[in-house]
Amino acid sequence: MQKAKAPRGQAKKRRRLSPEAIIEAAIRLADAEGLEAVSIRRVAAELDGRAMSLYDHFASKRDLLASMNDAVVGEMLVSRPLPEAWREAVAVSARTMFAAYASHPWAIFVAAERVGPGPNAIELAKQMARALATLPLEHGDVWQVQGIVNDYVIGYSFRTVGTVNPEDMEAAIADTDLAEFPELAALPDNLRTRSSIDRFELGLQTVFDGIERRFLDG
Repeated sequence: MQKAKAPRGQAKKRRRLSPEAIIEAAIRLADAEGLEAVSIRRVAAELDGRAMSLYDHFASKRDLLASMNDAVVGEMLVSRPLPEAWREAVAVSARTMFAAYASHPWAIFVAAERVGPGPNAIELAKQMARALATLPLEHGDVWQVQGIVNDYVIGYSFRTVGTVNPEDMEAAIADTDLAEFPELAALPDNLRTRSSIDRFELGLQTVFDGIERRFLDG
């Protein structure tokens, strides 16, 4: 007996897509296959949806990329209270930022496209300002110091996220050994090594030394 066909014009009902589901799918795709794999059509296919349905939430791919970037920036927000000492407070924020960029290398390139700050980017700036609140800095100098630290973290991230060394993979530090730097526990195995973390910390502390000499001494 032949199966009855659906009435003409009655298309397969697809589930309604939320902005959050779309962003999560796009991030998974970018993490797995790189930013070039992300397109409105491909993300819709990953969600078994129609490409046009994504335009209900995002006017363009650029808008989607901006939302993806802001979601990654959200991972840079520190959930616990920051330490009182400014160097350690800024270090916690910097380590968390590095871990997020290392987990989502494509986000560096999206940020370079100047897609515009989202809500989480504003919160990240406030977080850094709180970390520097104990310092006797003018308002303009606070932003200068923020920029210097961000430039170091982004530059270090850009230089290292593409590094895949099998020997480093074998020497990855276990999460249980990261009590000193818990923010870096989320790093990919190829970057979660003693040499990589020590190099990041050395550079970060050197940046702090320069900040103290330039903005605080004398």
